[in-house]
Amino acid sequence: MRKQAVALGGFGGFNLHGAGVLTALDRLERMPDLFTVTSGQIVVLAAWLRGEDVRRLLLEHRGASGGLLQAWQTALFGHKGVFRPVLGENARRWLDVPLSPSAVLERLMPARQYAPVRDRDTVAEIARTLNEAEVGVVFNTYDFRSGNGLLHGNAAARRLMAGEVGLEDITADAVESALWLYLYGFEEAPGGLIDGAYHRSIILSELHGFDEVTVAAPFPVSWIGPVPRNQLEVENWKIRQWFANSYKAEVARLRRVIELMERGTLNDPAYRIRSLTELPLRRHYGYFDYFTEKAEVFDDALAQALDHFGSGPAHKQAHTQRRAG
Repeated sequence: MRKQAVALGGFGGFNLHGAGVLTALDRLERMPDLFTVTSGQIVVLAAWLRGEDVRRLLLEHRGASGGLLQAWQTALFGHKGVFRPVLGENARRWLDVPLSPSAVLERLMPARQYAPVRDRDTVAEIARTLNEAEVGVVFNTYDFRSGNGLLHGNAAARRLMAGEVGLEDITADAVESALWLYLYGFEEAPGGLIDGAYHRSIILSELHGFDEVTVAAPFPVSWIGPVPRNQLEVENWKIRQWFANSYKAEVARLRRVIELMERGTLNDPAYRIRSLTELPLRRHYGYFDYFTEKAEVFDDALAQALDHFGSGPAHKQAHTQRRAG
């Protein structure tokens, strides 16, 4: 029996990319054996597993304006349901004495700009949904002090990977860490762990034991659009390079494995991968587009995924098999 895996990455205001892929799987009644997810895709996958309309979920709280105005609104008021600014808390820190030079700098330019607003029950429900899913689920967290990443998986993922990959438990604390942005502050990071996407934007390297791997990268795999001509465009380039470079390294590793298997050089039965298909973001967006989900991102990912999964070998399973037990 062929094993299939789908890797989804979370990236700013582009979670609708993964949502489009999940919706395509729904429409085609196809279910992979395992999902790997990072950052915001953890929330999207959990909602999808519960049978929610993930397109509507992501679009209902988006700003109406988009662009620069939306960026300023997000900076001042936060992102509804996700994070809020901590201006008041940072202002009160000026009351602490004595003030050393480093303390003044911390107050003038604090590391913590926002605080997450998802309550504990919501985070616990995400963990419960992922643990009870019959499909395998793996996500990552990042120990920024040691520079090491951690993978967390449910029971189905443990069975599929059969000891090949060390997986930590999926807990509410792990979910909270996996959604912890660096703007939330480092001292406050739960267990000293933050969003694993800062370490690995998409989890691919461990998927050599699956025959078919599909990866949805929520960013272009090459630079699309004009070269950067101002500092905001340079910043946009830096952010995309940050996430794309770790992704490209993992893609290169799996493609090398496929090449060695085709040559007959690699015969270890633990290595089964025969195909790796990329479904990247195919449009250029600017710096201020990180703050608003865009319907066209969903539409393009949906079209790509329908074309890819719809043309492959039959692999249908009833919808009830994916839902939480």
